[in-house]
Amino acid sequence: MRVNTNVVGISSRSKLEKNITDLDRQNRSLATGDRIYRAAIDPAGLSISEGMRARIRSSSQAQRNATDSISLIQVAEGSLSSVQSMASRMKELALQSANDTLGNEERGLVDSEFQQMKREIKRIILASEFNGQKILDRNAGIYEFQVGINSDGAGDRVSYDMGSVLSSAEKVSLGSASVRTKAGSQASLSEIDRMLTEVSGARAFLGATQTRMQSTIQNLSVSRENTAVSNSRIRDTDVAKATAERAISSIKTSASTNVVAQTNKLPEEVKRLL
Repeated sequence: MRVNTNVVGISSRSKLEKNITDLDRQNRSLATGDRIYRAAIDPAGLSISEGMRARIRSSSQAQRNATDSISLIQVAEGSLSSVQSMASRMKELALQSANDTLGNEERGLVDSEFQQMKREIKRIILASEFNGQKILDRNAGIYEFQVGINSDGAGDRVSYDMGSVLSSAEKVSLGSASVRTKAGSQASLSEIDRMLTEVSGARAFLGATQTRMQSTIQNLSVSRENTAVSNSRIRDTDVAKATAERAISSIKTSASTNVVAQTNKLPEEVKRLL
């Protein structure tokens, strides 16, 4: 029996401190729902988890980018739909004017509507914008939609270039075409057919791009979900496990506290020997 150094008491207090530390960690983990609420608990896990968190947030933004891109495509496709509708009307007028049942005066009236249609088609192509950017004018250049989370051009960006599928506004609107005469009306029919084919091709291009964007959004959504699940396994608290561990730590803490109380009384037993 020793008086100066209570070896049993020191050992008991050490165990008590460890149990209190474990209990505090489990309480914090349950309260926050976060197993790694500070870096010291699991440095490697924290590093992996933070990388996953960054990918999850980046995927969400890439998904919003793709959704915004679909909005742009829909605006462009809507404008081309109007152009195609007017082109169909222009062909009606050309066919009407090509018929010899009309005289020069009637052809002049038909041509007046025909020219208005041409001007409107040209205006639509030049004026169609999304967020201040031209989207049908071939001189607008190439736009890139950032739909990936990295800097790989081919793997993370989708290009939008109407100049590759649509002619200039002047050519699409048939330039100097007129239906004021029978010969002019007959000649304009093939030009209108060419324009209809070109506009249909441009709309098909936009439709294919929109379908691609929708597939990209779905892929990003799946990727984000799987990354979130993986991050949850690393970062989040397993409530059932933490609750069981907390119960054990609580019992150990109570027991350790009682033992420390008893060991503090051991030096008092020396008096009996004295």
